[in-house]
Amino acid sequence: MKRLKKDIARVMDEAVARGETPGVIALLWRHGEEKLYHASGFADLGRNTPIERDTVMRLYSLTKPMLAVTAMTLVERGDLDLITPVSEFLSGYRNQRVATGEGKSVPAKNPMLVRDLFTMTSGLCYGGDEGPAERAMAKLFSAFEEETAAGNQPDTITAANRIGELPLAFEPGTRWKYGTSADVLGAVVEVVSGKPLDQYMREVLFEPLRMEETGFFVPEEQQPRLATLYEHKDGILSPYLLHDFVVTHGSTRPNFISGGAGLSSTTEDVLRFARMMLGEGELYGERILTPRSHAWLTRNHLNETQAKYADWDNFAGYGYGGLMRVMMDPAKSFGLGVTGEYGWDGWSGVYMTVCPE
Repeated sequence: MKRLKKDIARVMDEAVARGETPGVIALLWRHGEEKLYHASGFADLGRNTPIERDTVMRLYSLTKPMLAVTAMTLVERGDLDLITPVSEFLSGYRNQRVATGEGKSVPAKNPMLVRDLFTMTSGLCYGGDEGPAERAMAKLFSAFEEETAAGNQPDTITAANRIGELPLAFEPGTRWKYGTSADVLGAVVEVVSGKPLDQYMREVLFEPLRMEETGFFVPEEQQPRLATLYEHKDGILSPYLLHDFVVTHGSTRPNFISGGAGLSSTTEDVLRFARMMLGEGELYGERILTPRSHAWLTRNHLNETQAKYADWDNFAGYGYGGLMRVMMDPAKSFGLGVTGEYGWDGWSGVYMTVCPE
């Protein structure tokens, strides 16, 4: 362990010294105790603010596993069925269509199911230029950003319904594709629970796990501890100034609560969530999920055909469970993972891995 600590610290310090990253934290919890912690660099370069345990960071897509756990509590209670069509909760998912070309589409043969939202097999995508569905989504998100800038940000359910009115990238249930499934699942949670998504997540997840500094906006008192986002620009690290519709940068609650990317948190709070997952749904004597529900989230759900479309290089060897990667075959991966390892990461660089073995 001493050598491991030394090597990890060296790699982190060198990455900061080379300007690869402004700051980085590593924390390892094993056999019921913290085995390693190292922080290197800065949360804000301009103010020389060191990165520390209580630095607040935007989680981006590391929000997704937390949403999956939240939604699964409704399944456990009998309030949500995994094979229910999404259209039973959100009107925008009735009469859906699948894109066949620019401005062309055909009626979907399969209804989009709640299960498809958990497994990213819904046909929903993110904005981009890969095809007509991606371009339509990019146009919609641009409209969302303009409305937000004008003070008219749509709420969670309204945004999800507008997403559902767009043509799908493929027939639901037939492929895997990373996209807005988690944001739509967040809207389903709102409808089923009868509460705003952030309130329900606070009640069933954050409060029981003592995740006091996790939320969908960063309150004024936390703002001095919020890490600045940087990008590589002209060979140097420069503050990232573009705002994303799904991620709030202010100190007040947004109308749209993004179950796919909206949370901010600290290393300590993410550790609490990871420890609960390692405990198969339990921490501090609080049972968030039953072991069976935990197992459902952390097992691969992709069949051979669906898995062919999960073709990212860093996804090799992995399957996909409930909004989380799941290591299936370490020999095919580009890392030194172990079978059964699961977790996810976020666009800003945050990364969580849980390895029961």
